[in-house]
Amino acid sequence: MVIICDSGDARLDAAVHGWLKRDKNPVTYKEVEDDIKNSRWDTLRKTMLQRQKFGTAGLRGRMGAGYMCMNDVVVLQTAQGLCSYVQKVCNQKQIQNGVVVGFDGRHNSRRFAELTAKVFVSASIPVHLFSEVCPTPLVSFATIMYGAAAGVMVTASHNPKNDNGYKVYWSNGSQVTTPHDDNILEEIWTCLDIPDEHWEIDGIRSHELVKDCLEEVTTKYMEYIRSSLSEELLEQNRRAEIRTVYSAMHGVGYDFIVKAFEAANLKAPLSVIEQQDPNPDFPTVKFPNPEEKECLDLSRSLADRNGVRLVLVNDPDADRLAVAEYDDESKSWKVFTGNEMGSLLGWWLLQQYCASGAAVGEDEVFLIASYVSSKMLRSIAKGKAQLVETLTGFKWMGNVTLLLLQQGKMPLFAFEEAIGYMCNHKVPDKDGVSAAVHVATLASSLYSKGSSLLNQLQALYAEYGYHISYNSYFAFEDASAIQKIFSRIRNYHGPGQYPRKVGSVEILSIKDFAAGVTIPDDGNGSGHLGMVGTGLDGDYACGEMVALRCAGGLRAVVRTSGTELKVKYYTELRSEQEAIKIEFEKMVKDFIEELIQPTINGLKWI
Repeated sequence: MVIICDSGDARLDAAVHGWLKRDKNPVTYKEVEDDIKNSRWDTLRKTMLQRQKFGTAGLRGRMGAGYMCMNDVVVLQTAQGLCSYVQKVCNQKQIQNGVVVGFDGRHNSRRFAELTAKVFVSASIPVHLFSEVCPTPLVSFATIMYGAAAGVMVTASHNPKNDNGYKVYWSNGSQVTTPHDDNILEEIWTCLDIPDEHWEIDGIRSHELVKDCLEEVTTKYMEYIRSSLSEELLEQNRRAEIRTVYSAMHGVGYDFIVKAFEAANLKAPLSVIEQQDPNPDFPTVKFPNPEEKECLDLSRSLADRNGVRLVLVNDPDADRLAVAEYDDESKSWKVFTGNEMGSLLGWWLLQQYCASGAAVGEDEVFLIASYVSSKMLRSIAKGKAQLVETLTGFKWMGNVTLLLLQQGKMPLFAFEEAIGYMCNHKVPDKDGVSAAVHVATLASSLYSKGSSLLNQLQALYAEYGYHISYNSYFAFEDASAIQKIFSRIRNYHGPGQYPRKVGSVEILSIKDFAAGVTIPDDGNGSGHLGMVGTGLDGDYACGEMVALRCAGGLRAVVRTSGTELKVKYYTELRSEQEAIKIEFEKMVKDFIEELIQPTINGLKWI
């Protein structure tokens, strides 16, 4: 029976008819059919009239019907657009080397990966397809290893269980940025029709152009992990035999962490069995995001029962890492923020690099951080390395890493406050597996000297000043709230007048990235700063972001998330004493309450 969409909106009717003509998945087809039968026109407008764009982590959204969701049609069209673009711009050797495709343990991830593989082999392009789930950083690593034209990782990382995503890596092993992301989207528009053969994935793994790359890539990756540590550190790890608790958060990390620890001479971690294997429903947590404190409960409980002081937790695709340490003095667990662990790892890797006898200096060695992350590494690096800032998202940090390498420089470390760390440029993306190895190695060194991660952090504060951060977010459902919030900031004291004072806090300068406004004007045109390729050197097209520098040293950034319906805020204050932390958090809450009025705008405090 032919389904007719008669909403009274010609544009919507055309989009829905186009969808029904292309969709061969009975589940999503029925979803649209039900929406039509029940006249859910608003629902269809939201899902059918726009396409997803490549955000800070590629495509990501709820699984369901429509171009704004993740489904077979969107995956096939995206793969077709990527395939067409690769054929136009990559050289023949890259195309002959094929593409890499991996996937996580979420619902539909394996299917989306196989649909992607089918598109490429139909164009006679070889595919290195992981036979089982893999960590996201291994796709970046494999893309470089094979000299491939591109890489695809099907994952929604730490998003809720109903989401999925599609992360695209370019031939350099870093996530696509401008102009490739925009060009791929343009190419997708020319590849909307889906040939029948692209739906036929039975037997895809036995296709002559499909190669199972899991074992080969894993072996080479573990060799890289071992080579990233000096012989002295490998011996130290062997002697120290520190005990750790590890959770894969119902994701892909466990097998790879065990092998990586073995490669690094680290004692195998004690695993949280309830969260060890991939489970797309994430049954033990509300959200599978290790930034959420509840996600560490089972790990800390296991550590308490076994007298273990170090806890390491990956997110479901193992590209991020949460760290907690038991503090004997306070008899409590210290959960490190991304800023704190970024400062510790950056200090540690810089210290090891300097000890190696390699050339150092602010023109030779570089540390990389997102714009919203702590500035503490700048103080730590002074005289030895330079801190470069990028827009939020490791796609920017990864590409800056590669640009620096091209210039003969050493990009030593990169991090973002959202517990993402790049500990070696051979994987130009955040990597929760290698980060776990380096944190455990750092802990081995400190524990053998009677110190701890927390003690070392305090030592850094004493030397470089207390960099106190307070970051959080608001969840929202009505997107119109975003327009209200940022319109109010831009018209705070009247039309076109940005805030000069928020509550009792005086504002010294403002940078409105989306509007291209800097107050006071620094003579930099749109107000964007940074070296080429950071994302700060061009027009901002990632939603909204406003940065404020305040009297007393407070810095604040308010931005919309690139992957979720959230408004995030980031604040930092450099002080000579840690005692003001509680006072600082209250000041920030009052500041944010006045600046964006979350209650009035229907946002939920987190």
